[in-house]
Amino acid sequence: MDIGLKMKSNFLKFTINIFTISIITFITSMIFISGCSNDGFNHSDFKVEVKGNNLMKMPKKGTVDPAIGINAPEITGISFEKQPIQIRPSGKFTIILFLAHWCQHCRSEVDMLGPWIIDNPISKNLDFISVATSIDNSRPNYPPDIWLNQEDWPVKTIVDDIESSIGKSFGITSFPTWIILDEKGKVYNRFSGSITTKAFVNLTTFLSEENN
Repeated sequence: MDIGLKMKSNFLKFTINIFTISIITFITSMIFISGCSNDGFNHSDFKVEVKGNNLMKMPKKGTVDPAIGINAPEITGISFEKQPIQIRPSGKFTIILFLAHWCQHCRSEVDMLGPWIIDNPISKNLDFISVATSIDNSRPNYPPDIWLNQEDWPVKTIVDDIESSIGKSFGITSFPTWIILDEKGKVYNRFSGSITTKAFVNLTTFLSEENN
Protein backbone atom coordinates (compact mmCIF):
# COMPACT_ATOMS: atom_id res chain seq x y z
CA MET A 1 0.00 0.00 0.00
CA ASP A 2 1.18 3.49 -0.79
CA ILE A 3 2.63 5.13 2.34
CA GLY A 4 0.50 8.22 1.77
CA LEU A 5 -2.69 6.16 1.51
CA LYS A 6 -1.71 4.15 4.58
CA MET A 7 -1.19 7.33 6.60
CA LYS A 8 -4.53 8.71 5.43
CA SER A 9 -6.23 5.42 6.37
CA ASN A 10 -4.67 5.40 9.83
CA PHE A 11 -5.58 9.04 10.35
CA LEU A 12 -9.19 8.32 9.35
CA LYS A 13 -9.36 5.41 11.79
CA PHE A 14 -7.88 7.59 14.52
CA THR A 15 -10.39 10.35 13.81
CA ILE A 16 -13.32 7.91 13.87
CA ASN A 17 -12.11 6.41 17.17
CA ILE A 18 -11.75 9.85 18.74
CA PHE A 19 -15.23 10.81 17.52
CA THR A 20 -16.71 7.55 18.88
CA ILE A 21 -15.03 8.03 22.24
CA SER A 22 -16.29 11.62 22.39
CA ILE A 23 -19.86 10.51 21.69
CA ILE A 24 -19.68 7.76 24.32
CA THR A 25 -18.21 10.20 26.85
CA PHE A 26 -20.93 12.75 26.12
CA ILE A 27 -23.73 10.18 26.48
CA THR A 28 -22.21 8.83 29.69
CA SER A 29 -21.92 12.35 31.09
CA MET A 30 -25.53 13.12 30.23
CA ILE A 31 -26.69 9.92 31.89
CA PHE A 32 -24.65 10.76 34.98
CA ILE A 33 -25.99 14.32 35.11
CA SER A 34 -29.53 13.11 34.59
CA GLY A 35 -29.15 10.50 37.28
CA CYS A 36 -27.70 12.97 39.75
CA SER A 37 -30.04 15.85 38.98
CA ASN A 38 -32.88 14.43 41.02
CA ASP A 39 -30.68 12.94 43.74
CA GLY A 40 -32.57 9.66 43.46
CA PHE A 41 -35.90 11.35 44.17
CA ASN A 42 -38.75 9.04 43.17
CA HIS A 43 -42.08 10.70 43.74
CA SER A 44 -43.97 7.41 43.62
CA ASP A 45 -42.18 6.38 46.84
CA PHE A 46 -44.14 8.96 48.79
CA LYS A 47 -47.62 7.97 49.93
CA VAL A 48 -49.97 9.92 52.16
CA GLU A 49 -53.11 9.06 54.06
CA VAL A 50 -55.86 11.64 54.41
CA LYS A 51 -58.47 11.09 57.09
CA GLY A 52 -61.56 13.29 57.21
CA ASN A 53 -63.33 15.58 54.78
CA ASN A 54 -61.56 17.92 52.38
CA LEU A 55 -61.81 21.61 53.16
CA MET A 56 -63.46 23.98 50.70
CA LYS A 57 -61.12 25.71 48.29
CA MET A 58 -59.48 28.86 49.57
CA PRO A 59 -61.85 31.82 49.21
CA LYS A 60 -61.00 35.04 47.43
CA LYS A 61 -59.14 37.57 49.52
CA GLY A 62 -61.43 39.79 51.54
CA THR A 63 -64.22 37.21 51.75
CA VAL A 64 -65.26 35.05 54.69
CA ASP A 65 -63.55 31.67 54.81
CA PRO A 66 -66.23 28.99 55.43
CA ALA A 67 -63.53 26.56 56.60
CA ILE A 68 -62.81 28.50 59.79
CA GLY A 69 -63.78 26.39 62.81
CA ILE A 70 -64.09 23.18 60.80
CA ASN A 71 -62.09 20.07 61.64
CA ALA A 72 -59.08 19.87 59.34
CA PRO A 73 -58.26 16.57 57.66
CA GLU A 74 -55.70 14.47 59.50
CA ILE A 75 -52.62 13.62 57.50
CA THR A 76 -50.09 10.83 57.74
CA GLY A 77 -47.06 10.98 55.48
CA ILE A 78 -43.29 10.91 55.40
CA SER A 79 -40.41 13.33 55.01
CA PHE A 80 -37.80 13.27 52.24
CA GLU A 81 -35.76 11.09 54.61
CA LYS A 82 -38.74 8.69 54.85
CA GLN A 83 -39.43 9.65 58.48
CA PRO A 84 -43.12 9.61 59.52
CA ILE A 85 -44.87 12.96 60.03
CA GLN A 86 -48.48 13.60 61.00
CA ILE A 87 -50.81 16.56 60.93
CA ARG A 88 -53.41 15.98 63.60
CA PRO A 89 -54.74 17.55 66.83
CA SER A 90 -51.70 18.03 69.05
CA GLY A 91 -52.96 20.12 71.94
CA LYS A 92 -51.24 23.21 70.53
CA PHE A 93 -51.48 25.49 67.54
CA THR A 94 -50.06 24.12 64.29
CA ILE A 95 -48.71 26.23 61.45
CA ILE A 96 -48.69 24.52 58.05
CA LEU A 97 -46.83 26.11 55.15
CA PHE A 98 -47.58 24.73 51.67
CA LEU A 99 -44.66 25.12 49.28
CA ALA A 100 -44.20 24.39 45.57
CA HIS A 101 -40.64 24.02 44.30
CA TRP A 102 -41.42 25.94 41.09
CA CYS A 103 -43.01 28.90 42.90
CA GLN A 104 -40.64 31.88 43.07
CA HIS A 105 -42.49 33.34 46.07
CA CYS A 106 -42.05 30.03 47.91
CA ARG A 107 -38.35 30.05 47.16
CA SER A 108 -38.05 33.59 48.48
CA GLU A 109 -40.02 32.66 51.59
CA VAL A 110 -37.77 29.70 52.35
CA ASP A 111 -34.66 31.77 51.69
CA MET A 112 -35.86 34.50 54.04
CA LEU A 113 -37.40 32.50 56.90
CA GLY A 114 -34.98 29.56 57.01
CA PRO A 115 -31.96 31.38 58.47
CA TRP A 116 -34.14 33.23 60.97
CA ILE A 117 -35.73 30.00 62.24
CA ILE A 118 -32.30 28.38 62.57
CA ASP A 119 -31.18 31.25 64.81
CA ASN A 120 -34.55 31.56 66.57
CA PRO A 121 -36.12 28.11 67.05
CA ILE A 122 -39.91 27.92 67.00
CA SER A 123 -41.58 27.91 70.42
CA LYS A 124 -42.28 24.47 71.85
CA ASN A 125 -45.84 25.70 72.31
CA LEU A 126 -46.29 25.48 68.52
CA ASP A 127 -45.97 22.92 65.77
CA PHE A 128 -44.60 24.12 62.44
CA ILE A 129 -44.80 21.80 59.44
CA SER A 130 -44.20 22.49 55.78
CA VAL A 131 -45.68 20.49 52.92
CA ALA A 132 -43.83 20.02 49.63
CA THR A 133 -46.72 19.78 47.20
CA SER A 134 -47.60 20.27 43.52
CA ILE A 135 -44.38 18.47 42.63
CA ASP A 136 -43.75 18.44 38.89
CA ASN A 137 -40.55 17.23 37.22
CA SER A 138 -41.26 19.37 34.15
CA ARG A 139 -41.18 22.61 36.12
CA PRO A 140 -38.24 24.66 37.48
CA ASN A 141 -36.24 23.93 40.61
CA TYR A 142 -36.98 20.20 40.58
CA PRO A 143 -36.58 18.11 42.68
CA PRO A 144 -37.78 19.76 45.88
CA ASP A 145 -35.52 17.80 48.23
CA ILE A 146 -32.36 19.24 46.67
CA TRP A 147 -33.80 22.74 46.83
CA LEU A 148 -34.76 22.53 50.51
CA ASN A 149 -31.51 20.79 51.46
CA GLN A 150 -29.48 23.49 49.74
CA GLU A 151 -31.44 26.10 51.68
CA ASP A 152 -30.86 24.22 54.98
CA TRP A 153 -34.61 24.46 55.53
CA PRO A 154 -35.00 23.64 59.25
CA VAL A 155 -38.74 22.85 59.24
CA LYS A 156 -39.99 19.27 59.18
CA THR A 157 -41.53 18.69 55.78
CA ILE A 158 -44.12 16.21 54.54
CA VAL A 159 -43.82 15.19 50.90
CA ASP A 160 -47.19 15.24 49.15
CA ASP A 161 -48.05 12.38 46.80
CA ILE A 162 -48.32 12.42 43.02
CA GLU A 163 -51.98 13.51 43.21
CA SER A 164 -51.14 16.35 45.64
CA SER A 165 -53.66 14.83 48.04
CA ILE A 166 -52.62 16.94 51.01
CA GLY A 167 -52.86 20.18 49.07
CA LYS A 168 -56.27 19.25 47.70
CA SER A 169 -57.55 18.19 51.12
CA PHE A 170 -56.72 21.65 52.52
CA GLY A 171 -58.25 23.49 49.56
CA ILE A 172 -54.97 24.96 48.33
CA THR A 173 -55.23 27.05 45.16
CA SER A 174 -52.00 29.10 45.19
CA PHE A 175 -48.56 29.22 46.79
CA PRO A 176 -47.28 29.78 49.32
CA THR A 177 -50.31 29.12 51.52
CA TRP A 178 -50.45 29.22 55.29
CA ILE A 179 -52.89 27.14 57.34
CA ILE A 180 -53.28 27.65 61.08
CA LEU A 181 -54.91 24.91 63.14
CA ASP A 182 -55.94 25.32 66.77
CA GLU A 183 -55.08 22.89 69.52
CA LYS A 184 -58.10 20.73 68.62
CA GLY A 185 -57.17 20.49 64.96
CA LYS A 186 -59.80 22.96 63.75
CA VAL A 187 -59.03 25.56 61.10
CA TYR A 188 -58.09 28.80 62.84
CA ASN A 189 -57.03 30.71 59.74
CA ARG A 190 -56.00 30.26 56.11
CA PHE A 191 -54.23 32.76 53.89
CA SER A 192 -52.05 32.80 50.80
CA GLY A 193 -48.96 34.79 49.95
CA SER A 194 -45.53 35.54 51.32
CA ILE A 195 -45.08 37.15 54.72
CA THR A 196 -42.14 39.08 56.09
CA THR A 197 -39.92 37.83 58.88
CA LYS A 198 -41.47 40.45 61.17
CA ALA A 199 -44.98 39.22 60.33
CA PHE A 200 -43.88 35.64 60.96
CA VAL A 201 -42.45 36.60 64.35
CA ASN A 202 -45.68 38.40 65.24
CA LEU A 203 -47.70 35.37 64.14
CA THR A 204 -45.71 32.83 66.13
CA THR A 205 -45.60 35.08 69.19
CA PHE A 206 -49.36 35.60 69.09
CA LEU A 207 -50.14 31.90 68.65
CA SER A 208 -47.69 30.89 71.35
CA GLU A 209 -49.34 33.28 73.81
CA GLU A 210 -52.81 32.08 72.75
CA ASN A 211 -51.74 28.55 73.57
CA ASN A 212 -50.80 29.38 77.16
